[in-house]
Amino acid sequence: MKHAINIAVLVVLSAVMLSGCWDSEVEKKAKEQEQQSKDFWDMGGPTDRSKSKGYTP
Repeated sequence: MKHAINIAVLVVLSAVMLSGCWDSEVEKKAKEQEQQSKDFWDMGGPTDRSKSKGYTP
């Protein structure tokens, strides 16, 4: 009987510990949306102003 209880406790503990290892769907979606937001607002590198000739009408 003790052996069965020990096994049951071991199974429950391992299931609880492993359940926290993977990202949930909500977390994955949040990360994906955050990346899309960063990509949307990315304007590239800084502008090279040395090539600018200025405004000439």
